[in-house]
This record gives sequence, structure tokens and C-alpha cells, in this order.
Amino acid sequence: PAYALQFTLYQLPEVLVLLLAPACLMGTLICLSGLARRNELTAMFASGVSLARISFVLMSLVFMLCCASFIVTDRVIPPLAKARAHFYRTVIQGKPDLQTDIKQNKIWYRSRNLIYNLRTFDPRKNRISGISIYTFNDRFDLIQQIEATTADYLDGKWVLQDGLLTLFDEGTGHPLTKHFQTQAITLNESPLDFQEIEKEVETLRLKNLWRYIQRNKDAGIDSHSFETTFWSKISMALVPLIMALLGIPFATQHHRSSSLARDVSLCFFIVLVYWLLFSGALSMGKSGWIPPFWAAWAPNFLFFAFGVFMVVRTRRN
Repeated sequence: PAYALQFTLYQLPEVLVLLLAPACLMGTLICLSGLARRNELTAMFASGVSLARISFVLMSLVFMLCCASFIVTDRVIPPLAKARAHFYRTVIQGKPDLQTDIKQNKIWYRSRNLIYNLRTFDPRKNRISGISIYTFNDRFDLIQQIEATTADYLDGKWVLQDGLLTLFDEGTGHPLTKHFQTQAITLNESPLDFQEIEKEVETLRLKNLWRYIQRNKDAGIDSHSFETTFWSKISMALVPLIMALLGIPFATQHHRSSSLARDVSLCFFIVLVYWLLFSGALSMGKSGWIPPFWAAWAPNFLFFAFGVFMVVRTRRN
């Protein structure tokens, strides 16, 4: 139970961010439909308070929530997601401890007595570009260093190209260096282990994620998946605003016939349709079928246009 509670606490901010959009939609529907059923909206209109002014107040409050959600997504969730992944691997799965750290121009990956320094990793080709492998003994003294231009995973082994092998004498510490063109080595880490790097990418802040994307582009690596993730993190912050906009016309169209059950059902339907479109667009963006920007923003543009159309239609009626 303690482990489950700790794991849940790591996820809590992310869950709250995901629930913010349907919460804003439901809040708008319940608030305005309640005012409509009690004829309070009619009294406001008669007093000269227009629907646009009421909507502006609601949208301003929701926009502030969107800003707070964006800050949480960019600053709070990434370190918690990294801690959650480490907790899940070491405590729940019982796997050996490893650490990954993505910097501006390199990736550090630690496993047991090895530390890897990678420039880029392409999981689709099982290829590492610019790799350095540092081997340490039990006293954490450096005993071997391997550097190579590329490393490809073939038949259960890593094949290094155009590299340099350096051995450090444990007694004197003097290095012995040897150059090689091709060398196959056996490591405990397979491409599946290095895919932890992709999980680490998901926990990056936006500015660091954009730098990582640019580095992959420079190396000729397909970055559609990471670009889609980047734009989706930004677009998701504005979803509560769009949901609140959609709630305004639906809450004010049917004053007397509306009910709480109807409002809740409508809320779930709108969120379901949006989530299906958003998930489908992200999948196509990550696979390269559509540009990443449009994969993340097309559902927002579509629902925003529909919301504006419904608001204008409601004001005319």
C-alpha cells in the first residue's frame, strides 16, 4: 500500500492537469445552465449584462488556470515523472538501478559499473552515433574507455566503427591506447534498455526538449515523435479554454429543458469526441503521416472554430 500511495503521488499533478479540461467544461455547463434554469441569466440580460461580458469573466478565470497548468506541465511534472520512472524500475520491477541524463549536446546513461556518453540514439535503426563507454571497478576507478563514431546492434552484439580503446593500468594509471576500425563487443544493455532514453525525453522541459529535437535533426534522425510531444504539451495547456468556450452555447441554448444529468452527459460526450480526435492526430503525427504541429493543434483549431460558431449562433438567437 505504501508503494502504491507513493507511485500515485508522483502521478497526481499530471492527473490534475489532465482533469482540468473536463472540469472547466463541466463547471461552465453547470454554472451557466443553473443560472438559466433559475432565470438569473434573463435578469442579467434585462439589466444590460450581455452574454459576452459573462463569458469574458468565465474565460478570464479559465485562462489563468491554463497558465497555471502550463507552468505545472513544464516545471513540476518533468522531475516527478523522472522520479516515478526510477521508482517504478528499481522498487516495483526490482530491476538494477540506472540513470539517464540528457544535456544540451550529449546523453549520459549509467548502468552498474558502466557509464555511457551518447550523442544521439536512433531506436528505429538500433544505432548510436558518437558513443563513449567508461568502465569502472568496485572502487569506482576508471579502468577502460571506448570511443567510437557509431555503434550498431547486430546479432546480439554492439558493432563499433572507427573507435579508440584506452586501458588504464590499475597500478600506475598510465593509459594504453589502441585504434580500431571495427570491433564487436558484448554489453548487458540492448536497444530495449537504451529506450529508457525516450522515456527520459518525455520528462524534459520544453526548452531542453526543443534542443534535443534540433540535435536529432542535425544527426539525420527522425524526430516526428518528439516534435509531436513538444507541440502537444503546449496545445494541451489551452484545451481547458476551448472546453469552457464550448460549454457556453450548450449551457444557454435550452434554458428550461436542461438538467444536471443532461449537462454531465453532454460534458462526457464532448470530452470523449475531443480525446478520440486528439489521440488519433497524435498517433498520425508521431508516425509521420501528418506534420507534428498540425497533429497537436488541428483538434484545438477545429473545436475552437466550432465553439465560436456556436457562440455566435446563440447570440443571434
